[in-house]
Amino acid sequence: MPNTAKCPACKKILGHMVLDNIDLQGGRDYKGVTYACPYCDVVISVQMDPLGLNADLVLRLMKALKR
Repeated sequence: MPNTAKCPACKKILGHMVLDNIDLQGGRDYKGVTYACPYCDVVISVQMDPLGLNADLVLRLMKALKR
């Protein structure tokens, strides 16, 4: 099925989105990603980077197992 999502700002059909890495801040720093429209650069979504979270979890588990 073809992608039929539209940008909420410019209303163009999104075949792909621009992905940028960012640093999220809260209780501690996390890696995040933003998804933006390639036509008008409006940010569509911001979320935690699942690959970064996975790598962080593996490092924490390795440190815990070495204790």
